[in-house]
Amino acid sequence: MSEKYRKKLKVKIRPKMRVLNRALEGNWNTVFKGRGMEFTNFKQYILGDDARKIDWKASLRCGDVLVKELEEYHALNVFFLFDASNSMLCSSTGQLKSEYGAELISNLCYNIIKSGDAVGMGMFTDEIITKIIPAKGQGMHFKILQELENLKNYGGEFNLKKALMLANSFLDEGTMVIIVSDFIGLKEGWIKYIKILSRKYDLMGIMIRDPRDYSMPEKNGQYLLEDPFTKEKMYIDAHQYRKIYADEAEKKKKFVKQVFEKARMGFVCLHTDQDFEKPIIDYFRKRVISSR
Repeated sequence: MSEKYRKKLKVKIRPKMRVLNRALEGNWNTVFKGRGMEFTNFKQYILGDDARKIDWKASLRCGDVLVKELEEYHALNVFFLFDASNSMLCSSTGQLKSEYGAELISNLCYNIIKSGDAVGMGMFTDEIITKIIPAKGQGMHFKILQELENLKNYGGEFNLKKALMLANSFLDEGTMVIIVSDFIGLKEGWIKYIKILSRKYDLMGIMIRDPRDYSMPEKNGQYLLEDPFTKEKMYIDAHQYRKIYADEAEKKKKFVKQVFEKARMGFVCLHTDQDFEKPIIDYFRKRVISSR
């Protein structure tokens, strides 16, 4: 990243951290950590047990006095799988999708660490470029920021399937894996690995899109388009292809969303011309409601 980007990132992160912290802290704990204890089973009440743990409804159903057995909820491991490929180096708004994603991840990491959970990150193209295993502590935020600001980590081919396979080789079961990508250039077979890994991890997709990913310029005329991966170029007439382009883009977006939702995984779509705070906060609030 350029020095200009580094300065901009540091300036923007601080106020957004405060906003997200106030809104997310309670919601994050409610959705993923409950009240610090989780129910495991019932057992018959014996003298000396805490009477406050008696479940009277369950006791009436079985004709015996039952108490709830609780176990302390362990800290959550969160791992961001961040797409750093060529298509993320695109912008029609003055901010690259990769910049937008870096700010988002930095803000979420700050709040996850503050809640007492472990956080890590892997940046990927058609390989995992950088790997930070989830751990606790403010030092993790610094480590992740260093990688997010490193220009050498950006640019290259895109292979989500391979990145998922590699992440599966070193992540602990039960880790929450948050995939941050524009999901452009998906190769055959990625859906299979999403479904396989969803049985082992708590997966969530965050799609980041630039307005140009959905619509062509309003002005008519011929435009030169270039594939960010193959570098293939072609001229098209904007008036002729504008609707086809928009329809196809919306179709692909809905397809990715359906893949995540059918597997009962979280999914949020963000746009680089809009702040990410409200959609992220709304998503976690909905999870709070659905978890009750």
